[in-house]
Amino acid sequence: MKKNDHATAYFNFIKTASQVEKKIKEALQPFGLTHAQLNILAMLSDSSPNPLTPKEIKEGLVVGNPDVTRLIDRLCKKQLVERATSPYNRRQVDIRISKEGKVLFRKAHLSAKRAVGNYFNKYINEREARALNRILLKINIG
Repeated sequence: MKKNDHATAYFNFIKTASQVEKKIKEALQPFGLTHAQLNILAMLSDSSPNPLTPKEIKEGLVVGNPDVTRLIDRLCKKQLVERATSPYNRRQVDIRISKEGKVLFRKAHLSAKRAVGNYFNKYINEREARALNRILLKINIG
């Protein structure tokens, strides 16, 4: 049977993505956050002081596409985000990151960034990282 390089690349990509996700999960565990929750905090931090709607959050999620309402509920319970009715449209819900959320986000984000950086630094150099990034952007993953 002839080796299919595209299929091999696909399986290697999936395996690597799984290993990176595991490293991020481990890095976020001390902060009590999931990767999806970190993703939401990142979006809210970037948009701060402006709020985002749940729809905008759902569209911007990089990590899976879980139930955004449940994720927001959990972040509200932890007092990391604030939910309020929009002053411009009473049917719209605005979500903002809280002060506590900003502090925790910075720490958790740094931890996850280090975990991923350390993972890649073990296996590829800067030139290879740039090449990998170009390939991922080319196939529209980046």
